[in-house]
Amino acid sequence: MLNRLFGALAVAVGVGAVVAVKLLKDQKETENNEVEDDNEVHFITLSDGDGVAQPTYDASDRSPEVQEVCGVYPYLNPDFVEELLAEASSLNGMFEEDTLVTIHHYVSFDNEKNREAFCDIMTAAGYECAEEGITKKLFVEDGAIISDILNVANQASVLNGNYQNYSIQK
Repeated sequence: MLNRLFGALAVAVGVGAVVAVKLLKDQKETENNEVEDDNEVHFITLSDGDGVAQPTYDASDRSPEVQEVCGVYPYLNPDFVEELLAEASSLNGMFEEDTLVTIHHYVSFDNEKNREAFCDIMTAAGYECAEEGITKKLFVEDGAIISDILNVANQASVLNGNYQNYSIQK
């Protein structure tokens, strides 16, 4: 009788171990899938390599602040960056922090394929795309508006587009 009890106990322990191993394996696979999903990089490629601009601007004779911004946004003209940084305090003071605003960026492209690629990229980043440009709602934080303008202008320049202007509404 004791042998049967030990035998049943051994079988139960074995089954329990198999179940525990299976549960651990499933949990690790789920965690790995979640990690892979979080770290997944999505690329949007252009099939036509000549549609992408090469940075041609030199900001070495500019202020350190302009040089730093141009280092992050190499496709932007240093004159544009300098003008935008001069507007920084007025842009930051336009609205109270945490105010929801809509910023519309006016851009143009000579090449329809580049405009479509721009819209695909910006739509994936949360913008609404229209014929004359893109729109995004954002909460005002210190530097958020300038950062948004720089991001959009740089992306337009990468695809040989022209960043023309922006408007902001509450």
